[in-house]
Amino acid sequence: MRTVLFLINGFGIETKDSFSVYSKDIMPNFDSLIKGYMFNTLKTNVRNIYDGFRNMSLEISELYNYHILERELLNENLFKNNTYLSINNELNNRKSKLHLFVFVDTSAKIVDNLKYFLKNFNKEKNKKIFLHLVFTSTNYEDYPVIIDVLSKINVDLSEYATIGMGFGLESILNTSPVTDLNYFLKIMISEVGERYQSFNQKLDVSYHTKKSPTSIKPFVVNNGFSLSNNDICLVWNYDNIDITNFINGIKSINYGNISNNIIFYSLFPTSNKIPFLLNYEKSLKSLANNMKGLSFKTLVLTPQKDVNAINYYLNGLDYVNNPDITYLSLDNYLYDVNTIINIINTYPQELIIFNYDISNFNSVEELQTMLKKIDDVIGGIYSNTEKNSYTIIISSMYGINKSVLNNKGEMCHIDYDKVPLVFIDNFVTKKNYLISDGTISDLFKICYKMINKKYPSETLINKKNFLYRIVFK
Repeated sequence: MRTVLFLINGFGIETKDSFSVYSKDIMPNFDSLIKGYMFNTLKTNVRNIYDGFRNMSLEISELYNYHILERELLNENLFKNNTYLSINNELNNRKSKLHLFVFVDTSAKIVDNLKYFLKNFNKEKNKKIFLHLVFTSTNYEDYPVIIDVLSKINVDLSEYATIGMGFGLESILNTSPVTDLNYFLKIMISEVGERYQSFNQKLDVSYHTKKSPTSIKPFVVNNGFSLSNNDICLVWNYDNIDITNFINGIKSINYGNISNNIIFYSLFPTSNKIPFLLNYEKSLKSLANNMKGLSFKTLVLTPQKDVNAINYYLNGLDYVNNPDITYLSLDNYLYDVNTIINIINTYPQELIIFNYDISNFNSVEELQTMLKKIDDVIGGIYSNTEKNSYTIIISSMYGINKSVLNNKGEMCHIDYDKVPLVFIDNFVTKKNYLISDGTISDLFKICYKMINKKYPSETLINKKNFLYRIVFK
């Protein structure tokens, strides 16, 4: 059966302490549907649509490249890698320091993988290795988890390497002001700058001022890391990134009569063609692979700015132009009910994904206005099922956690934790079925099963047994 997956990203279930935004007066159609059809909540650990589509399409909650690195470490192929051997030989021959620029997010896997690498690379514990921690998260709410990751780095890696400095990714991006890069280079050479004995102190300040981790200015933790000629820089990245200004800035450092001989490597390829340890791979699991196996096509309605990123994840980490996935921009008819209904009735694809985002608002009134308009769209799509039978799944990939002005002009905090899952089908009804607890990674699986019953995996939609129907009828 054709299936519509309607995503209202940012929408979620209000926590106990959250300001109340939702009401049946604002979303009467949605309110009616959660009472008349199957309803449950889903756990989510993402804060943006890109991680959300990765989770749903690849069925993983972390970057796929973590798994590639972990595999290559455990089978010890990495330690036979020519680039690995080159780094090791260069460091021994130069008798210099290794600067590891470690991209840090909320995953403890970063620490586990790095520890396995360093235990092998620095077995004798006689190499001078400095860790410079690069914060990549754009969400200030991630600080508590990042602090836990940093504590693990301190405990697990201290016998193999020393933490030199920390800074946000924005300090070295090509889009950053030259003054930010110059400030970073000054500290790398002189070790003179804002200094903290522990990361916790610095990150606590940033957390309470709601400064995003990626925008943190460079600060010093330990001495001895000053960038010297002949040193080696290894960028411990998990994504393709353009660090041209970063590399050129370090190469431009003047060491007097001696030519700059600093060399660069990276964990995964960057846009700068420096030697790398591991290459990117396509994921074996993806929406595109399931489309082939189950013989269906997909239509995605989303803001134009998100098309490339969504396409990358739906095709299993590949930017390929897949003729079986069609994209339409929502920008011109975001709340145009008649146009949206016409698209559903006209386009033949078996899976239709609506990708709405309500997280960008500055007041409660603005949020409520968006929800009212989206509710009108939901009402139109539901009414259309009377003439054109299809399954509707309403959900979200992540909730909101932000402070804004309420309708009285007072600051209030909105906190959506879990996200809703509403399942609307005229044959699979709550009389005989129920929705189990799950995560957003389960959303595509439900779609697959509704489109093609031959989908082999279990989903959250399960038939009630006889005893359940007797007890809970």
